[in-house]
Amino acid sequence: MSLFWDLLYLFKKTPWDTGVTPPEIASVIESGKVPIGRALDLGCGTGTNAIYLAQHGFAVIGIDVSRRAIALAKRKVRSAQLGDRVRLERDDVTLMRRYAVSHSTEQSPFSGGIDFAYDIGCFHNLKPEARQRYVAALTAVLKPGAIYMLYAFEPQVDRVGVALDEIAALFDAAYRLDGMRRGEERHGRGSAWYTLIKRVPGS
Repeated sequence: MSLFWDLLYLFKKTPWDTGVTPPEIASVIESGKVPIGRALDLGCGTGTNAIYLAQHGFAVIGIDVSRRAIALAKRKVRSAQLGDRVRLERDDVTLMRRYAVSHSTEQSPFSGGIDFAYDIGCFHNLKPEARQRYVAALTAVLKPGAIYMLYAFEPQVDRVGVALDEIAALFDAAYRLDGMRRGEERHGRGSAWYTLIKRVPGS
């Protein structure tokens, strides 16, 4: 799987790699809705959004399956002089617990639970069983009350995507849906932004 994504980055077949942080993410951060703390970038690509979060005070863990994307991201992080605020790992996002641990004795900006997580176009590429592992791992690393933002394509025949009813089935036990905004890609493909908040025990 890594080779597939590496080739896309090599030949610049990466229309999602715009170099611009989506306004949906920027508005949440700049409004102060998310307290400054630890952030998790799932499918971080070349690091645009991880760098943006770090520039706004967050300690960011970015995970991507593509070696080439991570190499490019590390170069950008060094150029931005944010190596002490951004940690980048080449791995399967369903293994996020390796890097984002809720309870850790390690004293670093990256130890402890996650305050904010986001996924822009990674989750919808996962197979059903991997989606279940992803949600379980995410739930383990997020703090109660943490915000999770997901951007995903809507389903089409023979194309990756995720529907609202699947989001509800996978996330409802541990999260509440705080918002959903439908969109459309330039090629007419339906998509949506979901904002979920991890439930506080007893709520």
